[in-house]
Amino acid sequence: MVTGGAGFIGSHVVDLLLKKGYTVKVIDDLSTGRRSNIREDVEFVKKDVREITGEDVKEADIVIHCAAQVSTFKSVDYPSEDFARNAEATFKLLETLRKWNTKALFIFTSSRSVHGNIPAPHIADENWPYNPSTFYNVHKIYGEMLCKIYSQLYGLRHIILRPSNVYGPRQPYWVGGWYNFIAYWFELAIKGKPIPIYGTGEQVRDYTYVEDTAKAYLFAIENENAIGQAFLLPTGVGTTLNELARKILKITGSTSKIEYHPPRKGDIQRFVGSFKKAQELLGWRPEKTLDEGLKAEYEWVKKDLESKQE
Repeated sequence: MVTGGAGFIGSHVVDLLLKKGYTVKVIDDLSTGRRSNIREDVEFVKKDVREITGEDVKEADIVIHCAAQVSTFKSVDYPSEDFARNAEATFKLLETLRKWNTKALFIFTSSRSVHGNIPAPHIADENWPYNPSTFYNVHKIYGEMLCKIYSQLYGLRHIILRPSNVYGPRQPYWVGGWYNFIAYWFELAIKGKPIPIYGTGEQVRDYTYVEDTAKAYLFAIENENAIGQAFLLPTGVGTTLNELARKILKITGSTSKIEYHPPRKGDIQRFVGSFKKAQELLGWRPEKTLDEGLKAEYEWVKKDLESKQE
């Protein structure tokens, strides 16, 4: 069972599970995902994670939890909503598993952002301390702690994955830049509109292509050594927002200008991470370069925008 399976990362995870021969059930409220992101023959239940019942989970061998409110900045402005969709939802899902299916393997989608700012020249690994800067980070840490306590008290097996600034096809540009801003920047560039950067643009991020990220879920669920572990899923390469914007303008051939705005609360200045643990325990490593991945995302956004005009 994949929560958020019609969403950005979740739908790519579902694709890989189906290719491997798994039977998949998707639960998604379609708040940002699309039913068209998954095959018509996949069992689909439109439902908020907080409404999941024993009937939904009792036959699942593996529960992959991708559903979330994923905007760090939205969590700053709407902390109650973030608590409900991240902390409360994860708690209710784990409680349902405790009551109905403690044999299921639980995969929790956390975030590299639990580590907060990583000052140069350091590269974060899984042992880097928690350092939250927004409610989103706090609620992801809470989810990780829940996984550990449900494991200790009730024997629920779990794996924690910490994706790092994921981008690629199916990234919802239509949410207007609250998050997943790369797809949004592509839409703006295609339309010749200004690209907004909050702060100086020298903030550094570590971008991982969505299909590479999705592969880590498959590697994790098929590796007994992964149980009880947490894994960062970055590339080890840092890129500033200014560099990213220039790449997008070059790929699109756009004449869009970059507009600078005051920095947002909770924004970190730098994250670059190590995938050494994921490589050693899971055999996972990122394969797509940023330039390759951005071109693939551009083609998808352009095609998706054109389909809406037909």
